[in-house]
Amino acid sequence: MIEQVVPVVPVSKIAVAEAALSKVGFTLAWQHNPGQDLMYAEFTHPDGIAIHASESRGDGIGPVVVYFRVSNVDALAQQAGETAADQTWHMREFWLRDADGNAYRFGQPIAD
Repeated sequence: MIEQVVPVVPVSKIAVAEAALSKVGFTLAWQHNPGQDLMYAEFTHPDGIAIHASESRGDGIGPVVVYFRVSNVDALAQQAGETAADQTWHMREFWLRDADGNAYRFGQPIAD
């Protein structure tokens, strides 16, 4: 059975993802060079979430959007130096973008 989904984000350098994701508490768990100096890395969050970043174009091309559903969007936005806003699709959200144009979107349902 499926236990977890881990997105793989294509980046020019692992540091690009690290600069954006560290704003919301992700840390570099490990990185690996599978060859040709194309690094692959995992970032983990204290809440038990993981996301991978890959310098290999064989893992796709970007930019991409990764959506995180969260329970504390305003606190997380403040931590990142951002402001969350209510959207017409009944979510309160903020976005982070890395230097490669990938978007990390954080949203919380708006109570009816």
